[in-house]
Amino acid sequence: MWKKIHTVVPHLLFLVLSLIIVQPSLSGTKGYFPFLFVVFASEAILLLFRKSPVAVNIGIILYCILIFWEIMTAKIGVKNSMLYPAPENVFSVFLGDYQKILQGVFSSLQLLFIAFIIATVLGVSLGLFVGLSDHISGIVLPIVRVISPIPPIIYSPYAVALLPTFRVAAIFVVTLTIFWSLFMNMVLSVREIDPKIMNSAKTLNVSKFSMIMDVLIPYSLPGLINSISVSISTSFLVLTAAEMIGGTSGLGWYIKYHSDFANFDKVVFGIFMIGLVVTILNFGVKSLRRVLVPWK
Repeated sequence: MWKKIHTVVPHLLFLVLSLIIVQPSLSGTKGYFPFLFVVFASEAILLLFRKSPVAVNIGIILYCILIFWEIMTAKIGVKNSMLYPAPENVFSVFLGDYQKILQGVFSSLQLLFIAFIIATVLGVSLGLFVGLSDHISGIVLPIVRVISPIPPIIYSPYAVALLPTFRVAAIFVVTLTIFWSLFMNMVLSVREIDPKIMNSAKTLNVSKFSMIMDVLIPYSLPGLINSISVSISTSFLVLTAAEMIGGTSGLGWYIKYHSDFANFDKVVFGIFMIGLVVTILNFGVKSLRRVLVPWK
């Protein structure tokens, strides 16, 4: 009984929110169609994942937040409407600024993709090299354990000043963010592999290359995918922070630029876009895991 009620609650909240939105709003509030579109899109996604208890809980929390936000800003009003923009004003930003926003998303994702490729190649190859040698790992790992916990964002101001362009500096910082987790995961996976697996491969006279490609990497793949799922969100947030320091494009720059002019409608929408992009990236990584590691 409770399970059925729990499943219906977010849809009831959706109806309540929709009815509140179409009610007359305070002066200064823009048209509600963009906001209503976002709400209906959220409901459509929720219906797709209606069998997931997690999705239902997220829907309940999301609709409660949106109802509170809508009532307090667009219907009742707050003392400082500039700092607390109505959702109608926030989501209307896309209509007038969609070119800048999409360019910012593309710019950020392009840098993230380049950094991800570099970090993956370096992390996996160096992780294999270090993990396969007891002597080298004994030298390298103590040093890495000191350096790797340092947040890569700390290097951003110095990297922007030292490297020739912001683009290179951003790629460097994001590469570091992804690299350390992949490197450490690869080293530990190689060193912790069951000796019986290695011995079985050796008795079959498997070449070094085949040992790496057919034994070590498949064995390490689940851990690498888990590492990517954690680091991809962190790396995007690090990139956004770097863009706020010295960028001329990207979502971080978009937020920083408009915050300097106290245009908080666009600031809040930029924050929303970051959350949306990170959510899509995480969903993509989970889908990739189901394809690459179906046995997990």
